[in-house]
Amino acid sequence: MYLIVGIAAYIAGFTGSLTAWHWHLHRVFSPLQFALAAFCALNAWICICEIALFRHNVAIKKVYEAHTAKLGVGKLPPVFLFENVSLSKMLSAFVPSKYIGVSMWGTYATLDPSYAQTGSFGFCVDVGNGFVTLVPTLLFAVSITYPLLDARVLGMIGLLQFYQEFYGTMIYFFQFFFNGRHRICPAAMTAGVVLPANGIWMALPALGMWASVRLVLDGSYQVFGHGV
Repeated sequence: MYLIVGIAAYIAGFTGSLTAWHWHLHRVFSPLQFALAAFCALNAWICICEIALFRHNVAIKKVYEAHTAKLGVGKLPPVFLFENVSLSKMLSAFVPSKYIGVSMWGTYATLDPSYAQTGSFGFCVDVGNGFVTLVPTLLFAVSITYPLLDARVLGMIGLLQFYQEFYGTMIYFFQFFFNGRHRICPAAMTAGVVLPANGIWMALPALGMWASVRLVLDGSYQVFGHGV
């Protein structure tokens, strides 16, 4: 099975389960809940990958150097998402394994070498996101359907989480262009991979910040279609 199929199935299952649960509990479909549940599913998996970035940074650097020596600077190797993998390797993509760390970041580093440099902003901000936002991400995803916390408390947690993601991505884009990373990366790759892949972490956190503000101001979960 192709790795991308397994990842898509995980995101669809995570999002679909929470959306169905939302309907079961509240008899309402909330596009806002659906969008943020999908983002939280994606971000939770990325957090695992970012923890793998920290754990396997030496191996990632070696793979990046091997790709660069073979293909040249700024040349993207075969994308790991389209690799046909065994079940065991598929499952290892959902823990901070060497496989997912090297596959993802060894590839992405060919577009932005900062991920092969432990002293760079890109490396540090993503490792930080992995360790810091995994638990709040899962808490927020569940609580907007089945409240585990008072709405105002969850709203404050959401504001911190989503602002950190939004701000970190803004600064990542700044350093990417300010340091001339885009000059070593083909324009098609910048436009087709770097911008949309990171732009998700601006658009959806912005929506999450708005929803979190509503939780705080309303003192309820009405913004998600229920008044609990």
